[in-house]
Amino acid sequence: MFPKKARRIVLIDTRFQLRLAGAFLVLQVILTWLFGFGLYLFMDSELKTGLASAHASYRSLEQMLLPIVLVLAAFSLALSTAMVTGFVVILSHRIAGPLFRFRTVLEDLASRRLPTHTQLRPDDQLVEVATSLGRAVDTLASDLSALHAAAAELRQAAAPLQNSALDAAVARLDQTLASWQCSS
Repeated sequence: MFPKKARRIVLIDTRFQLRLAGAFLVLQVILTWLFGFGLYLFMDSELKTGLASAHASYRSLEQMLLPIVLVLAAFSLALSTAMVTGFVVILSHRIAGPLFRFRTVLEDLASRRLPTHTQLRPDDQLVEVATSLGRAVDTLASDLSALHAAAAELRQAAAPLQNSALDAAVARLDQTLASWQCSS
């Protein structure tokens, strides 16, 4: 067994990861502010109502605050759950979309189809990886084209020799090259 090495890279894509962390921090600050503001509004209205009434009897502070804090906490939890879920889904599309594209391209290559579209949307993450993948597909297409030309030259050179082993090897090469196709 190989000993496990601790990873030293904390941020893989520093710009994206820090922007994502900042966005979550901003969301948390907004939710905390909303919770505090709601607590202030409830307390303000409760105290004004109590003071305005000439014969109001105050319960203990704990009895008065507990229902308000529980209601606001439940509301804050529901709101933050909905907002964070929506936020994460929207942001994850920038990562999940490219991963779906990469999987599609790799499945095409595994099926011996040269994909014609490897680009991503402009706002997606992993654009550098998509560019590298596109260059790799272009190189493969260029090499396959060169191999087709070389196989044709080999076929012409082998024709006068009447060598069955050579003819069989050229036929296998032609068959393998013919199995590759350009997808749309």
